[in-house]
Amino acid sequence: MNYTIETIADFCGGERSIAIPGTMVRGIMIDSREPVRLGGLFVAIKGAKVDAHDFIPGLIEKGVRNFLVSDDQWNEQYKDTANFILVKDVISALQSIAIEHRDNFRTRVVGITGSNGKTIVKEWLNILLEGKHQVCRSPKSFNSQIGVALSVCKLELKHTLAVFEAGISQPNEMRALEQMVKPDIGVFTNLGDAHAAHFESDKQKLLEKIQLFDHAEQVVCSVDHRWFDWLPAGLSEKLFSWSAKGNRAVVQFKVETLGENLSRITALKDDEEFVVRISFTDRASVENAINCLCTLILLGVTDEETLERFEALSPVAMRMEVKQGIEGSILIDDSYNSDLESLRAALEHLRAQGNREKMVILTDLGDKSGSKDLYARVGVLLKEAEVANLVTIGPETERFASCFVDLSVSHFSDANEYWKQLDTGSLKNKSILIKGARKFKLEQLVKRLQAQQHETTLEIDLQKLGHNLNFFRSKLSAGVKTMVMVKAFGYGSGGFEIASYLQSQKTDYLAVAYADEGVELRKKGIYLPILVMSPTKSTFDAIIRNNLEPEIYSVRSLKEFIESAVSMRHLFEEINIHLKIDSGMHRLGFERADIAEISWLLRNNRFIKVASVFTHLSSAEDHLEDHFSRQQVEQFLEMVAEIESAIGYKPDRHVLNSSGALRFPEYQFEMVRLGIGLYGFVGTDQNKYLSALGTLKSYIVQIRDVAQNESVGYSRKGKHHVSRRIATVAIGYADGLDRRLSGGRWSLKWEKQDCPIVGNVCMDMCMIDVTNTNAMEGDEIVVFDGARDIERMAAMLETIPYEILTKVSQRVRRVYLQE
Repeated sequence: MNYTIETIADFCGGERSIAIPGTMVRGIMIDSREPVRLGGLFVAIKGAKVDAHDFIPGLIEKGVRNFLVSDDQWNEQYKDTANFILVKDVISALQSIAIEHRDNFRTRVVGITGSNGKTIVKEWLNILLEGKHQVCRSPKSFNSQIGVALSVCKLELKHTLAVFEAGISQPNEMRALEQMVKPDIGVFTNLGDAHAAHFESDKQKLLEKIQLFDHAEQVVCSVDHRWFDWLPAGLSEKLFSWSAKGNRAVVQFKVETLGENLSRITALKDDEEFVVRISFTDRASVENAINCLCTLILLGVTDEETLERFEALSPVAMRMEVKQGIEGSILIDDSYNSDLESLRAALEHLRAQGNREKMVILTDLGDKSGSKDLYARVGVLLKEAEVANLVTIGPETERFASCFVDLSVSHFSDANEYWKQLDTGSLKNKSILIKGARKFKLEQLVKRLQAQQHETTLEIDLQKLGHNLNFFRSKLSAGVKTMVMVKAFGYGSGGFEIASYLQSQKTDYLAVAYADEGVELRKKGIYLPILVMSPTKSTFDAIIRNNLEPEIYSVRSLKEFIESAVSMRHLFEEINIHLKIDSGMHRLGFERADIAEISWLLRNNRFIKVASVFTHLSSAEDHLEDHFSRQQVEQFLEMVAEIESAIGYKPDRHVLNSSGALRFPEYQFEMVRLGIGLYGFVGTDQNKYLSALGTLKSYIVQIRDVAQNESVGYSRKGKHHVSRRIATVAIGYADGLDRRLSGGRWSLKWEKQDCPIVGNVCMDMCMIDVTNTNAMEGDEIVVFDGARDIERMAAMLETIPYEILTKVSQRVRRVYLQE
């Protein structure tokens, strides 16, 4: 988005109060907690409990200057400071902006609707089309009246395809969504019971949903469901129909189960055959994959590489989670909603859990409560899923208990009543689906039934990584690229997992220290360009074979790389390198005296392309050294100019790291490098806007009473003049807990209470004082949590956060949190 504030006002027919004429609007904000982005337009939505107009003064303090409002209470006070657009209804105005924005693009759009599977199909399409299209897609599950508008406003000129999902909860909502999305290709996933209470019939709901496709050229849809016959005749001409049951359709599918978690799907269209494999066997996943394949056929993207990606598709992290339960059981936690279609999908997942005895804990369903027919259908689904034991919670499930035939059924009024009478031994080795409407608050029951993991873990919150990335992006000028460091095992956070997330967030470049790190990322499916910062002659062949891009920092290394490249010329037409300039750090890099020779080498080896020229500022975070930093940049630019003159084109330039990107916006050039800043640290006052990703946790192995004056651990340390309760925790210096934190210099936390380390930290464990707590064996212990802890630990050890994070051993299990 890139419009003047006056144009935005015209889009939505708003009354203008413009303090800064010609201000460019470059994005939409609806959450006052979002990082402030230059040129952001804050849409002040009045909710049932919160009026976003109240946040305007605070946002102006942060630098926001553009507001879309329905209440002009702040206009007079800030009329000389900010731009206001006054409208009657901000949501309608936001939709008008989205409609106008959409009309400015000829980008092909895929619109997805249905009762279930919209987000999964959208996310899978994005993965399958990686490298084939620059895809703009709805964030998360943004498919509502507001969510669709925000999604459409993210469309940019760089996008070659857009994939938006649209959902409705009551009649007369889809028309507004259709005007914003205007899909060229439609995908209808299915028709289920979600939101059924607001419609007179399933047919009414279907006819409302398909209004999304009024102007679509073609619509992907299955003919195998009962609701297919309800589709209006006018839609039949544009249907790209499919069947897996031999019904008449444009595409015929054959689905074969090859193993416990493997299916082969064969599509036949005219004389063409397309075969894919997926790591799922449940019906919902198969249908989602078929809808994706049909969409790819319509888009003309059916090459071998794309079809092979189907097998690597994984479950989209929604809300259904599989957890280890007590007594060796497996829990399928789907305790956030309950309708017939999602129950069917959950039961399919339950059936896939092998030969374990199957049990379901089920609350009243959210929609159409009171319908005996509904619960009769539930009974059929439970029987088909071979459920042996059923626990029901709520008055409706008790009322229609007769619908659950051939099942062992127990009924309870609420989850607490069930827990109080539960003999946990009855759960031994069972697969248990917990399925309930949110109002029954099953979270505590899930927590009680979940087994303690009893292992040392580093939890990495990928949502915080995304927050940090967006914060830095908000500080960059339009068009500036981002290169992100994933070296040193992703600063301790896990190289592949971090790289995969960054790839999904459309980062431009990744950088690793050594070639083997890059090769491993390529093997695991990372397609982004990868810079290797410390290549050696022995790794040049691997770099070329795996399409990696080396940092070249000396005449010798350039000659050696050219020699390797010449011997492998049959593998590529052109290969990228990155030239490192020494502008004053005096670690690695070309000096001015080298420029003539490297220019000659590059002119005479035209298959070598200089993708970028860069340097390192030695003290970008230190304002006392700003004069030296500016001298470095001046020297760098002089040398770059000589290189550009010699090779005849302009490579990208980058000099700024995380702190430099914030402190020297005038030197952003074509790209910046984000390292430790992306993991939550920049060493400036901007730290407060970032979130550290990691929480290091362990557990108590044993607790013992230690008498006064008794020692604890090696070297007879840890003596004290009073008796104590001492807990042994399963983490030591081999895991990354520095031995210098021994003797009370650091405290671990039990339920936020500080418990000092007693005696010396051992290789695999340490001891802490839990005298003044109610800690028990098996309880969770936190070593550090967030930026403040990590910075305090670094200060204690007279080091930097980099070292704390990278010292967390690879034997510590990484757990990744993502919405």
